[in-house]
Amino acid sequence: MTAVRAFVVAAALQLGAASIAFGAAAQAAPTDDDAGATAAVAAVAAPAGMTDAELEAKLAPLASPDAAARRAAVTALAALGPDAEAAVLRKLASYRKIDDTALYDPVRAGRASDPGGDDLAQSLARYGHVDHASGLRALTIAALLGTAAHIATTPAIREMAAWVGPASNVYRPDITRRVKLLGDHAVPALILARKDANQDVRRWAFGELESLGKRVPGDAVQTKDNQILADTLQAYGETRDADSIAVILSFVNSDRIQVRNAARTALAAFGQDAIWKLREAYTNLLGKSAPDGWSADQIAKELFAAYDRFRLEDVYALLEQGLDAQKNGKNEDAVAAFDKVLARQPMLDRRAEMVPAYFALGMAVHEADRPRARALLRKAERLDPGGTRAPQIEAELTVLEGQDLLARGIADEDLFQRALKLDPGNAEARTQLDRLAADSEVRQERTHRWAAGGALLFVALAGIILFGGRGRGKKKPLTAG
Repeated sequence: MTAVRAFVVAAALQLGAASIAFGAAAQAAPTDDDAGATAAVAAVAAPAGMTDAELEAKLAPLASPDAAARRAAVTALAALGPDAEAAVLRKLASYRKIDDTALYDPVRAGRASDPGGDDLAQSLARYGHVDHASGLRALTIAALLGTAAHIATTPAIREMAAWVGPASNVYRPDITRRVKLLGDHAVPALILARKDANQDVRRWAFGELESLGKRVPGDAVQTKDNQILADTLQAYGETRDADSIAVILSFVNSDRIQVRNAARTALAAFGQDAIWKLREAYTNLLGKSAPDGWSADQIAKELFAAYDRFRLEDVYALLEQGLDAQKNGKNEDAVAAFDKVLARQPMLDRRAEMVPAYFALGMAVHEADRPRARALLRKAERLDPGGTRAPQIEAELTVLEGQDLLARGIADEDLFQRALKLDPGNAEARTQLDRLAADSEVRQERTHRWAAGGALLFVALAGIILFGGRGRGKKKPLTAG
């Protein structure tokens, strides 16, 4: 009986302690799942690009004694994307500093072992001889050149072109094959390569441009890809090819902002060498000659400003239409007009004037359509990052973030506190904080009740156990009948 009593007392003590602990934990801890809140709020930053160590790990299987493993590594390297560009180009540039005459024999043997193979790297991987330093280096360089061709940016192709120059010339056939496959993508790099310090590279670049039908500037710019065209214009500016000035001038008023900026930057690189073409363009556009004392830079500045005025005449008309709608409280119409303006001219000088319409419409729809409200407010924020409404916009975006978390059962008071700090007049932030405070009081009251109930239960059980059973064990005295 003593053992049973001890067990019951212990159980009562544990129950009471658990009740008090539950109350304390419920009061101290939020009702939300901390892990869920952390996952919802925290953002994981992705690495900016492949590191040299990560590239070395990709290159390591090239030294495998197994030909299948080497070929698989070549295939994997050929599939690397732009995030690997910097590491790949650093590695290739470092190999160019080493005497390359030792590469001739392994490359020749690799080609001879696979006469029908187009991909030099795969032929070398199949052939092997990676136990020799020169053999492994030859394979590694060939694989990295394949990676550069797959990345296909102007810097990557320019590095490929540089490998035409070393004395052995062992990679020229493979590079030439890849450049022909790249087509227009190779043109900017080939234009730059025409000014290479190595005479072999210059001659090869001229020949490749000829074979691609891109020998003269007028042909070189015939592409529908904005990035290739922009790179081509910049390449002409960097090499200061006088024959390209007229072609570059034809793009300084392009509707495509990427191309327009590239053309203007390229033209500026010529300096005074472009002054006569600039004067001619100025006269043709404005019907008068530029003042004699103006430099090329000054003429270019005035010419570009005039182009912008004429090109944006209809854009400014749309802007005024939107501003009228904004003034009359027709924010849907205003935003529709402003969207057309920004599609034509994202960096319009008067874009800050559009902010009130985007903000007002975002506020109007934030209850019914939070995703749209967020998009409108984000656009307002980008239009005038340091403007007078910036804190108010940021506060409302913070409130929307808090509301999204609340919808998922996560209460983050800090977000609403931050919103109030940004905009003390934000009524929604104040309302949510008041509601959360009321909920907290209810939780605390419930916690106290649980703790008090647990304590009373504990005392009652202990009392019953300790005192309620006394006398049960005593036998009643027999009475005479």
